[in-house]
Amino acid sequence: MARRGVGLPRFLTFGDRVPPSLGLVLALMLAMSVWGWMDRELQSLAALSPVMIQRGQLWRLVTWPFVQDDPFALLFGGFMLYWLGQQLAFVWSERRFLLRFFGYAAFASVATTLLSLVFQPASVAHVGIWPVVNALIVSWAMLYPDRQVNVWGVLPITGRTAAWLVLGGTVLYGIAAGGLRGIGIFTPHLCALFAAWLLSRGSGAGSPWRDARAWWAERESKRRARHLKVVKRDGEGDRPRWLN
Repeated sequence: MARRGVGLPRFLTFGDRVPPSLGLVLALMLAMSVWGWMDRELQSLAALSPVMIQRGQLWRLVTWPFVQDDPFALLFGGFMLYWLGQQLAFVWSERRFLLRFFGYAAFASVATTLLSLVFQPASVAHVGIWPVVNALIVSWAMLYPDRQVNVWGVLPITGRTAAWLVLGGTVLYGIAAGGLRGIGIFTPHLCALFAAWLLSRGSGAGSPWRDARAWWAERESKRRARHLKVVKRDGEGDRPRWLN
């Protein structure tokens, strides 16, 4: 078996407790969050701001998940990432985990920026890990839909239920934040959830692309067979081949 995490510094494993890729993400979260609390200008420069992205500040596509507004977001978001990241990096590989992490952030940024052109509430700037963490929860839930987890060690739910709770909770938070405008503020969360669902469906047995290809192949098979006729084994119904 090939060694995992080759090329990343050994200290990013935190004493072999996490994969190096996950350790890199956690270390960047800690460093940029603390830096952002000491210098609010960093938060402003790292935020997902559709207006600034349209002006060419493309680093904002992937920097916003690493800056947290407060210590609670850092600790709780970091814990969720620590719990999910170990499992997903093992299943996907560390390289794919990093690609998914940054892919969810970039997709949410691009989709939010495009939506802000026609829906003004989506233009509100955003920082924080939660859109990406929620997307990773959905990814985990679609990998293990029937696995049971305990919320806060009290409420047992399945992965499938967890995914629905994340989606429903995001919509409710948006409504509570101000109705339709509030939902617009949560556009990065909803876009990241959509990306997680799309990628999870696209890599599973129920892939919509695979289903579409199977449907098209079946359709073509039926079309090509229209001129064929089923002949019974005893020859009944077949045209006579000889004339006496």
